[in-house]
Amino acid sequence: MPTNTESAMQTEQWISWNSNISHPYRRLGEIRQEEDLSAFLGSSDSFRAFGTSQSSADICAGTEDLADMSSYARIVSIDRRRMQIHAQSGILLRDLILAGEKEGWSLPCLPDNDAITLGGAISTGTHGTTGGAHPLGEYMVSCSLADAEGNLREVGSDDPIMPALRCSIGLLGVLSEITMQFEPLRRLHISEEAVKDEVWMREWPGWLEENYFLRMLYIPHSGHAWVIRGNPVGRGAKPPQIDPPAFVRHRREWSRRLYGIGHPAATRMSNRILRRLFFSHRSSSTGSLYQATVTKKRSSTLELAEWTIGQDRFNEVFSRFARDLKADRKAYAHIPMDIRFLKSDGSWLSNAYHRDIVTVGCVTRDPRRAEEYRAFDIIERAFLSAGGRPHWAKRFAAGRDEISGLYEKFDDFIELRRKMDPRGKFLNAYLRELFA
Repeated sequence: MPTNTESAMQTEQWISWNSNISHPYRRLGEIRQEEDLSAFLGSSDSFRAFGTSQSSADICAGTEDLADMSSYARIVSIDRRRMQIHAQSGILLRDLILAGEKEGWSLPCLPDNDAITLGGAISTGTHGTTGGAHPLGEYMVSCSLADAEGNLREVGSDDPIMPALRCSIGLLGVLSEITMQFEPLRRLHISEEAVKDEVWMREWPGWLEENYFLRMLYIPHSGHAWVIRGNPVGRGAKPPQIDPPAFVRHRREWSRRLYGIGHPAATRMSNRILRRLFFSHRSSSTGSLYQATVTKKRSSTLELAEWTIGQDRFNEVFSRFARDLKADRKAYAHIPMDIRFLKSDGSWLSNAYHRDIVTVGCVTRDPRRAEEYRAFDIIERAFLSAGGRPHWAKRFAAGRDEISGLYEKFDDFIELRRKMDPRGKFLNAYLRELFA
């Protein structure tokens, strides 16, 4: 049995990482092995699992019983012939990635945040960016699944439920042990520079074709984006290395000070100041995809939204967002807005289902005032009006009537969810409105 903090007569409180979401619960199960998960789930009538609780959507708690997966984090086995790692679903991405690098392997599409669990990342459609890669779930080749009764089921890549399971928000069961497919490690030469809006919006399709790695950090109110491009280099190659100016390391400190003013006009001016101070140089470096592109340390909590759109409609929709953000004098957006690129996949609820996409993140550095952050409303209107899809683990206001029509397999997913969880054990109030 799991190590339980049981409160039959007392209610405890679960709180998200940025304190914006909280829920009472009665039982907390600390999962350490597969038998713990199976037994705790089988004894529960209302259940959600969580890892690092970094979702901005209300998907981690809100049920009577909660399973803490953060100690369920062991690498079970490594298949060197197939380049596969089999791990418990609570393992942090950083630990899985570093284990792969030790073998000379890499995952093709690494999220910016490496401090989230593997199971949570797959279940919510988490992704990175490269010219030819898919969301992270596409690289799950098999798993064991704890179903609503606590029974364990092995799911292979050819199992009929796998396309639904790869992005299922924990509604079909709990991912227990997961096998991930790696590829040979690449050494990348990464170049970074600021590019004017009219230039990057014209050139990005060509850059996507020409570069293995492409990511852009849009700097709202400044007329620029920070463009990051990367390409593989040979082991013995020594491409030029240009270090950023030493003062660049103070960007987060300056951002906190300037954003502390809080007034829209001041924030717009702050972005222009930050662009000139910290995004006006050029730099280049060499390293693995993980070494060169993933943020290793976060200095503060955030509140995030993210929307996606087909690559063929990106310029049109993004131009509307930028125009509406400028027109609303009470609105502003903090740096950065992360723009990334993905190839299509076959996961039913994936943002990339059957279409190559661009993803656009929107962040506030002051999560306590997220309800007043008008940029969230502006980006949602712009993308939703063109058939854009939200990230399941991030903030959005759209309800089931608006969301269901965005996914060709939405009704099929609902039918499968009812079949696999007829009593709605995995539904909290938020998820019930979307999927019941």
